[in-house]
Amino acid sequence: MGDIRNAQLDLLTNTGQEFIKFKRYDKDGVYKETLVENVLLTAPDVIIPVNNDMIVEYLPPIKKAEYITNIDEFEDVHPNSHFMYSTSTASYRWEIDTVGGGINFTSPSSGSNPKAFPLSKNTYVDCTSSVSSRTTNIILIGTTKQNTTFNQSEIEALPQVNQKMPVKIEFEYFADTDSDDVEIEFRFELTYRFFYSGTGYDVEYNADTNGFVENTYINNSFPERNYTRAQTNNQWQKFTINVPPYKAGEVDATSVGDYTGKLYVDFRLGLPIVTGTTADFNRLYIDNLKISEAVQTRSTAIMENKSRTTSVISNFYESKDNIFSNALKNSKHDGRILGDFVTRINPNTVKPIDQIITQEIINDYREYVKRFEGTFFNTNSEPIPISLHNKLWMNFRTNQEPVSSIIDSMAYSVKKNEYKIVCHIPNQDDDVSTDFQVKYE
Repeated sequence: MGDIRNAQLDLLTNTGQEFIKFKRYDKDGVYKETLVENVLLTAPDVIIPVNNDMIVEYLPPIKKAEYITNIDEFEDVHPNSHFMYSTSTASYRWEIDTVGGGINFTSPSSGSNPKAFPLSKNTYVDCTSSVSSRTTNIILIGTTKQNTTFNQSEIEALPQVNQKMPVKIEFEYFADTDSDDVEIEFRFELTYRFFYSGTGYDVEYNADTNGFVENTYINNSFPERNYTRAQTNNQWQKFTINVPPYKAGEVDATSVGDYTGKLYVDFRLGLPIVTGTTADFNRLYIDNLKISEAVQTRSTAIMENKSRTTSVISNFYESKDNIFSNALKNSKHDGRILGDFVTRINPNTVKPIDQIITQEIINDYREYVKRFEGTFFNTNSEPIPISLHNKLWMNFRTNQEPVSSIIDSMAYSVKKNEYKIVCHIPNQDDDVSTDFQVKYE
């Protein structure tokens, strides 16, 4: 037995306790306190095997462990869909009309009772203003408020997308009305802008043809206007525009030569156009306003950690259908986890969480892994019930395990106070030598 396991067994035998330190934060992320909890439960003294169904199995060693993440089909190019960034941050900015009033970025306070809370759990746009016809042109929210030609710096402050790539624009809305007789329509404008050889160019998206039309400013006419109608009042609904790929020069009246740079997205949504029983309109909420570009890599990222052992082992471990990834923190994947992480055993070497997880799996499976499965009755008075953070020490008279087990899965019968538990014996000796890499497929 390794030195670490000997030390762990001595601790369990002498104290019968195993502590984990937790740090508690409030809803705003402010640190409140540190909690130290004894998480150890011992079988058969505290949790008693029942039903005569306890079994022990040995899982074979593995050569590699894979942490598989499903990458978003689209990635944000304007990472402020919840309106958390200040409007002073140009590339993340959403601007609202502040002249006419009635439009605000709002986060409902604790104890308030709005008709609808933000789907994002953060901030939404609260609009009490409206217009009565299509001829009135007032912006509700957009990447900018202006509706004229742009200079180079103004263009380059807009969200960027690649040429020849599909783009998705979406938002969710809630029309608060006193009756279903209120008819609500939205006007939206989508423009691609770019700057080439000292000249600014722009093309307008036409929803009727699902394509782009010539620069309407050249003809001194209004931008291309598109309209859509709210389907149902007093419930959250989603609006999506799937914008087709565009290549600079496709519809421009003036040649743009060999321009291969970025396109800049200018999107704005007008005030709700309210008809029907207009007095019954109260307000409109907008949330999760996103501009996204199709991902240019493959849809699956595989964080592979492979043991350097020379033993003939062909088994491997897969952790599938994950959403989050620290190894993808430099991408625009929605599930990216920022930050740098280290292990206690090697605090000076930064590693992705994905690598740390797969390393621990390989550590456990360096040799045959003992796993227990059975039904247990809980006699522990505090805390109740058993949780997944608890550790189980199998300390039978004829079978004393060197370390406590980690719970893999659990089903809990409240009425019977019985737990169907699957747990395994971890191996916390020194790390197995491995090679970590990120692959895509």
